[in-house]
Order: sequence, then structure tokens, then C-alpha cells
Amino acid sequence: MISEVFKKYGPDDISKYGLRDIKFGRARLAILDAFLQSLAKTPYEQILIKDLCRAAEISEPSFYNYFPRKDDLFLYFISLWSVDAQLHCFKDTKGISTIHKVYSYTARQMSRQAVPLMKEIIAYQAKTNVSARVSQIKPVSAAEKILVFGNVPDIEKIPDQGLGPIIRSNLEAAKQSGEISSKVNIEVIGLILGSLFFGIPVLLLHSHPEAIEASFQLTLDYVLKKPF
Repeated sequence: MISEVFKKYGPDDISKYGLRDIKFGRARLAILDAFLQSLAKTPYEQILIKDLCRAAEISEPSFYNYFPRKDDLFLYFISLWSVDAQLHCFKDTKGISTIHKVYSYTARQMSRQAVPLMKEIIAYQAKTNVSARVSQIKPVSAAEKILVFGNVPDIEKIPDQGLGPIIRSNLEAAKQSGEISSKVNIEVIGLILGSLFFGIPVLLLHSHPEAIEASFQLTLDYVLKKPF
């Protein structure tokens, strides 16, 4: 299931990492894979940790060595998504076009196999203090990044901090290049773009998920092309 959601960008070369790091990463990814497969056919509330552990071939007590809570799997997925989005979209210079690419790429994921997952992630974001939870689980390691995405140059340096830093870094680049005015308040625009990222799917995921990408682009154009 993970391979259906995330792309490979390089060879699976983890030879420079220790066995402990590799085993830890594979266990976490196995749990996530079991979780994604379950979520595709079972409501989140009905997914049991013991069933995830059986599918991942770990003991139930071991689960808590990897994730303190079941819903931390959403945060782990978001972390991996942010790495994937950067690998896929940050091929050239940063700026407004890259923001468009990130939103389009995510919309295409939503409109295919990940609709149940995206619904649950939006709900998770609404009811969870994500910034407080981040410190409760271990960040994605370089070995995990390679296990999922393959070995690409400097993959260990790619941050896994979610949407906010992606938007902010590209707005700052756009400001420096003159794409947007130097007077733009990046924090305010970032809030608007974050609201679009989560708000549009709320309106369309149930009825017209295929329209999310076009709606993202229309609203991004409206916000980012306004004279500031």
C-alpha cells in the first residue's frame, strides 16, 4: 500500500545504515502499511492495534515502541508525505510554481486511492494539537526515507515537518525573487494557503474528489496573483 501512495526516486541502497536503524524503520513502515490497508476498507475507529501488529508481524507491546498512540500513524504519514512532496516538486527553484505543484500532486493522490485516508487526516488535524504531538514520536530517519523513496542525493537533509514549512520556504523564495511583493506578510498568506489545502477537500472529497486539483489551482491563482 505504501508503494501505491508514495513514489520511488532512487535505488534501495541502505548499506551504510546499521541493522538497528533498518529494523526500526522497517517495523514502523510495516505498521503504517497495515494501517493504510485497513483504512481503505475499515473505519478508523474499528481498526485495532492488535490487528495491525499481526499484519506487521510484531508483538502488541512492541507497537508502543514505535508509536505511543494509534493516531500517531497519521502524523507519521504526514511526515512521509512532506518528504515525498519535496522530492516530487522541488526539482528546480522554489517559488509560486512549486506551491502549485505540491497542491496538484496532493490532489491527484486524494482523487485516486487515498480518499479514506485524506478524510481521516483532515479530521485528525482538526481535533489534534499536532505541534504538541510531533515531539512524541521519533522523526523519520534517513534509513526510513531511503526504504520508502530510494537513495537520492542529500535525502537525509529533506525535512519531514509537514505542509507549513513547505509553504513558508516557497513563499520566502518567491518574495526574494520578486514573484510576490516584499511587503507580503508570509504568515498571513501561509494561513490562507493552509486553509485552502484542508478546506477545499472538506467541501469536495465526498462529492467531487476529481475536482480538487482544479479548485486548488483556481484558488491559488486568486490568492497569489492578487496585487499585494
